Amino acid sequence: MPRFIATALLLILPSLAIALDRLPVALESSQVNVLMADRAKLTGMLNVTVWGKPEGRAWVENWKQPDNSFQWLVEAPEAGRYEVSVLAEGSAHAEAEIVSEGGRITFRLPQGWNKLILPEPLPVPKGRSVITLRLLKPDNAKLKSLELINLAARDDVHRRIERLRASTRWLRDAKYGIMFQWGGWGYPQHGPKKPWPKMIDDFDVEAFARMADDTGAGYVIWSVTWCSYHFPAPIKAIDRIAPGHTSQRDLVGDLADALAKRNIKLMLYYHEGHPDRDWWPKNWDYADTDRKEKFVHNLCDVMTEVGQRYGKKVSGWFLDDAMLFYPAPFERITKALKAGNPDRLVSYNSWILPRLTEFQEVYMGEGFAGSAETPVGSDGIFPSGPQKGLFAHGMFVLDGPDWGINHPDTRINQPVFSAETAVGLVRRAAERGQTLSFNLLMYEDGSVSPESLNVMRAVREAIRGR
Repeated sequence: MPRFIATALLLILPSLAIALDRLPVALESSQVNVLMADRAKLTGMLNVTVWGKPEGRAWVENWKQPDNSFQWLVEAPEAGRYEVSVLAEGSAHAEAEIVSEGGRITFRLPQGWNKLILPEPLPVPKGRSVITLRLLKPDNAKLKSLELINLAARDDVHRRIERLRASTRWLRDAKYGIMFQWGGWGYPQHGPKKPWPKMIDDFDVEAFARMADDTGAGYVIWSVTWCSYHFPAPIKAIDRIAPGHTSQRDLVGDLADALAKRNIKLMLYYHEGHPDRDWWPKNWDYADTDRKEKFVHNLCDVMTEVGQRYGKKVSGWFLDDAMLFYPAPFERITKALKAGNPDRLVSYNSWILPRLTEFQEVYMGEGFAGSAETPVGSDGIFPSGPQKGLFAHGMFVLDGPDWGINHPDTRINQPVFSAETAVGLVRRAAERGQTLSFNLLMYEDGSVSPESLNVMRAVREAIRGR
């Protein structure tokens, strides 16, 4: 049969035969359902792009021709009409369509990465059926996923999102803070590092808190894990998974107490630990990369214990690499992240992608240094665009060469911003309700670059007036 005839028949009369080589995606009536691009039956010259490691499912690209299609076999518990969001990148003229056995939606792909909610619902019949996505004319697009919400449950999903969300007003009012990726991976200015957890035991919390106060920071973002999984506190849930990855000293609690005396809030950055080959295999099941039960169970256990241990002492979580573990039951994970403090803010790093879930409050903003996307005098919430509904927060490296020191004899670079430039960034962001986090390198003994500290002092004097 000629190829164009076969393609036309598949698009007009979707057949279960096209996707019987894959298990169906079971649609849940009350949840956000995700159809991953790399789990579709791909036709044409589409390429699956893997980010970093095998578990890092990025997107499908080289989507250029109308005969390049994505086809998903789905199974619905009952017939329904579904709101469809498309996580994709296209051009200004990219036209596409989604076809189900019940209907067809034609739309324009977003220019640049965005999360596009289609203006009309997609009918999906009860039982097994096929959903097909294709271009209507040549382009060069990328696709991360489709998200489907049953219209019958959409209002309830939105109510659950709003119930979990906390106010970001204090973060807006803070205007700026400082961030450190310091931990068991760190080194002194010269020579070998201390064995774990000696650096945690020796850390001078009071000296650090005085330095943080000197910068005028409204908060500190502290990395409890990063390029190795070593948590600076005695967390039993971690010890059950992989002994030797915690410390007896509760450095997180000590930091929270010392900072609180100076009216500085503490938020925590968390990396799931895939660089740590002793930790990661105990958490990630490569045969279950869609459901990720082991990963989610362990993450929720750890976060629930940490959250209940610190309560109001920890004001926020920044979880890196959400692109790696998306899709995930974000509602369940966010509830664990807020254990002990429902006002605790949550952010999942989507890198260059649009927001990966609505069950969060804050844009992680890796590399974001403010923009005109929120109005002057606003609450800092993105009114539209890829991060719509999230608070406009940004974090970036002030000195470098990396976010943290993880090699011996690392020399800290000169600040990438002058004092004048840094002050201008904070002022312009604050005018629009946005908040910025300056990441500083710090050696094993708690020392930072004097030049970087001087930049932050200038910001303090300009913004705090003292």
